[in-house]
Parts: sequence; C-alpha cells; structure tokens
Amino acid sequence: MPPAHDPTGRARAPGDVPAPRPPARISGPQLLQAYLFLVSSLLVAGVFLFTYQMVNGLSREVATSSRVLARFCAQASFPAATDPALHAIIRELVDNVDFPIVITDNGGIPRAWRAVGIDPASVDSASIDSLTLGLPIAPVMRARLERVRARAFEMDRRNPPIPMRQPGTDLTLGAVHYGEPDALERLRWMPFIAGGGLVLLISLGFWGLTGIRQAEKRSIWVGMARETAHQLGTPLSALLGWIELLRSHGEAQGEEVRLPRADFAETLDEMKRDVERLTRVAQRFSHVGSAPQLQLRDVTPIVRDAVQYLRRRLGRAESEVLIRERYQVVPPILLNAELIAWALENLVNNAVSALDKKPGVLEIGVEPRADGEGVEVTVTDNGRGMTAAEQRRAFEPGYTTKRRGWGLGLALARRVVQDYHGGRLVVRHSAPGQGTTMVIRLPKPK
Repeated sequence: MPPAHDPTGRARAPGDVPAPRPPARISGPQLLQAYLFLVSSLLVAGVFLFTYQMVNGLSREVATSSRVLARFCAQASFPAATDPALHAIIRELVDNVDFPIVITDNGGIPRAWRAVGIDPASVDSASIDSLTLGLPIAPVMRARLERVRARAFEMDRRNPPIPMRQPGTDLTLGAVHYGEPDALERLRWMPFIAGGGLVLLISLGFWGLTGIRQAEKRSIWVGMARETAHQLGTPLSALLGWIELLRSHGEAQGEEVRLPRADFAETLDEMKRDVERLTRVAQRFSHVGSAPQLQLRDVTPIVRDAVQYLRRRLGRAESEVLIRERYQVVPPILLNAELIAWALENLVNNAVSALDKKPGVLEIGVEPRADGEGVEVTVTDNGRGMTAAEQRRAFEPGYTTKRRGWGLGLALARRVVQDYHGGRLVVRHSAPGQGTTMVIRLPKPK
C-alpha cells in the first residue's frame, strides 16, 4: 500500500498525524478594529438618542408654551384686548417667545406674531382693525399681513393650530399658530453632522491602523529575511571554513594531498552536520504558513540536540555560560521535531542574549505538567529580566529590547507552540535583575 501524502505532496511517515486545527484566534489589530467599530457605533447611537430626546423635549416645551399662551389669550379675549394695558401685555408676551408664533382671530387675520420674517412694528394696529372691519388698508400693509398669514399656514402643516376658547361659553376666539425655534431646526442636523464626523474620524483611524499593519508586515518580512540569513549563515560559514581548511592543506602539500584519517573523518562529520543543519533550516521555513505533520514522540532528545547545538555554537564562550540540563521522564506527545527545536532555539537564543552576568547561568528542563495534561519545557536564565510592560509586549512581532534584532524570535516560537501544536508559551517569572523563566506547555495526545 503506497504511503499517504500530505497536501503539499510530501510522503507522510507512518505515525504522522495531521496537525489539529487550532481554535480561531483574534489578532491584536483585528481586536482593535472591533473595539473601534463598537465604540464608534455606541457614540453614534448615543448622539442620535441624546439629540432625539433634546429635540423632543424642546418640541414639547414649545407646544406647552403655545398652549399656555393660547389659554391666556382666550382668557383675555379679543374684545378685552382693545384695552391698551392688556394689549401691551399680550404684545410683550409674544415679543419674548423664542419660536415662530402667530395669533389670528376667527377670520384668520393675524393679530400678533413673532419670528416669522415680518417685523410686528411694521404693521400698525389700526390697519389690522380696519382689515377686520372690512375697510380698505394700504397695499403694503395688506401684503405684509398676507405674508404673516402664509407663514401661519406653513406652520400649520407641521403643528396643528391651538384654538383659543373663552371659558364658560366655549366660544372660539381665534387660534395660535406656532412653529419650532431655529435652534431646534439646527439640532435636527446634529446627529448627521456628528455621525459624519465620527465616520471621518473612524476612517482616519482605520487608515492609520492599516498603515501601521502594513509597516508591521514590512518589518516582519524584513525580519524573516534577516532570520533566514542568520539561520543559513552559521552552517554556511562553517562549510566555507572547512573548504578553506581543505584548500590550505592542498596548497601546502603540492600535487598529492595527504590528510590524517582522524582529521579527514572529523572534517566530513562536521561538513555533514552543517549540511544537515541547512536541511533543517529549509524544512523549518517550508512549514511556515502550512499545517505541519505531527508525530508521537519523546521531546527530550529534541531538547538535548538543541542544547548540544548551543554548546557547539558558543565555542570558547561556553566557559562564560554555565548550562544546566534537567530531564525527567515524560510521556510521548504529538509534535513536529523541527518546529519544536526551532522554537526552543529561539528561546535559548533570547535567554543567552539577556545574560548580563559572569558567569551566565542557563537552565533547561523537561518535566511532566503538574496536572498530568502534558509536558513542560522550561528555559531559565539569570539575565537582566523583564519589566511588566516588557512582558506584555514580549511576543509581539517586531518588538525587541536589543540594539540589533528584529523581534521575531519569541513571536515565531509562540506561533509554533500555540498555532501548530495547540500548546502555550508563557513567561512564568521575570523581574529586572532576577532573570527570566519561559515555559513551553505541550498538551498530551487526545
């Protein structure tokens, strides 16, 4: 039976298990966008509700004032309004309202008005009385009264007129026609203006956020390129060194080159190790963006190999760094060896770069989880440690406290552990001057 293949066409080894799909995670920018949308929606709704209540309240106040004025006029009655003192009171009352109002008699002739575009002083009372009695008046006066009457009819289309009735007789004396203040009309546009302003601000915010995300992506891609060059640089430099060593032997010995068997075997082993390292780097980057195959295996040998690679890379500097290893018996778990080794190397590199004491101490351990739900790999250093603010940003792509660095190591490690293995990568403890402990928590197979 032919071996199964994964979606990329690679043969799947026996025991390989497709990586479980992790639960959907909301990224920081997506969460920020959701918060912006929610807050802006609440703001727009709040502005609309507030303005709606304000406009309704003002409308009720205008209506109430008009009714009170209508009742007052009904009590005074138009026959009594011929009294100069009472007429002056009505005029003063009308002059002090802040909304359009017209008081008409039963014949629809305006008797008093305010804020309708015609100055009440421009029409004398004699002309109004003459028009009521059917007597001719000046054309200018008639035109002005017609404009006031037309304005009253216009207001009636929005607010029905309030009849003035004489108490006791229920006799209709006229009507009060009223409109809405100019401020009320302007307030009706306030929700749209505020909403437009909020939409503009939100658009600017999203534009700025998009720019930030694009800059972050550019930084990540540049960082990935630098990380690739760094990962490939070490074994390539070693291979070039071995080539130069062989070339120097050849140039020193003339036509026939002789090399002690031990040196020859060591050279071949080291070159083979460097080629294997290049192969692993290529495999690691080939997993980025695709679901890797997981195998049920022990994580301890993978951690040992990563530590041995660290020792070889430190070389002479190893005397300045004390590396302690602590391994306990752990159950096998589903993992991808290349990716877990990559994540561990990133943690170890980060720990080594944080060492600021001599000798620096680095402790790497493997142990079962206290709850029996999997395995923990711990990396502890006695370096400078992190503040609470640095811990919160430690896993952000592009964040780094080093002068030379792209801030991708911990971000890649978390992606490997959480997205590909369903585990967790956390800072167990860190404080300035007290070092840091990072923990990889891998779940047990289900």
